[in-house]
Amino acid sequence: MSLGERVTKGQLSRWLIALILIPPTLLAIFMDNNLVILGVVGVLGAVCWWEFSVNLLGRERLGLLSLAVLGWLATGAGALLFGPQGQGLGLALSLGLGALYLMAVLPEKEDRAAVNLISRYALGHFYLSFLLSFIFLIKQEYFGSRWLFYAISVTCLTDTGAYYIGSYLKGPRLFPKVSPNKTISGLFGGCLTAVIAGALSFSYLPPEFSRSSIAVLSLVLALWGSFGDLFESALKRAMGLKDTSSILLGHGGVWDRLDSLLFNLPVVYFYINFQMSP
Repeated sequence: MSLGERVTKGQLSRWLIALILIPPTLLAIFMDNNLVILGVVGVLGAVCWWEFSVNLLGRERLGLLSLAVLGWLATGAGALLFGPQGQGLGLALSLGLGALYLMAVLPEKEDRAAVNLISRYALGHFYLSFLLSFIFLIKQEYFGSRWLFYAISVTCLTDTGAYYIGSYLKGPRLFPKVSPNKTISGLFGGCLTAVIAGALSFSYLPPEFSRSSIAVLSLVLALWGSFGDLFESALKRAMGLKDTSSILLGHGGVWDRLDSLLFNLPVVYFYINFQMSP
């Protein structure tokens, strides 16, 4: 198989995955139904936790995975129903469940492996449960559905621009020890795509926000989201992984697709509240 054939097949499967994921994503964003968004995002978060658990906690830790998913749902539902206070309470409950598990499995003698395990569990909740639950906080904001669509579309278009422009221009790699396929040209391509997408998004966002401010926010999301991508790549490299799973037709797992968005969601939420504050 030639390089061109491999690239074409890779691009086709990339777009096929997008076509599969777009309908439920739009349904969750624009339907004014808490059960729908909790169901869709809840399942995505649970799959992320399964991938995280298999790779960082161990395949045999089904009890800890169950507690992690329960804690994630508590954090997400708390954010959706009660805002930041509910989000914080759900996160505290998640960590409390981990503490109960640690007390149950901790042997009489010193066992640093147990502390290492529960530290990974706590990392998962701050990284996955806490960051992903900002979807629910944004949803409750003024023009919340449109802000969510903006955050997701800019993040996805940044990734797409970086992929195609980086593949075409190539050049020096960004951080070869962490992610050997990412290039500086891809980073600039992603930033350019994000700014264009942000400028086009201006028309459906609240009138209180200027076109220039949305363009700047989009640039920040491109850069910060790329850092989120590299953060996940660093975790995978430390664990000796290429992908978190193969659930998405050879394009990795759900966690692989959400790595940039996880970092971008809090930025969008705090930007909205900063701009709208009196």
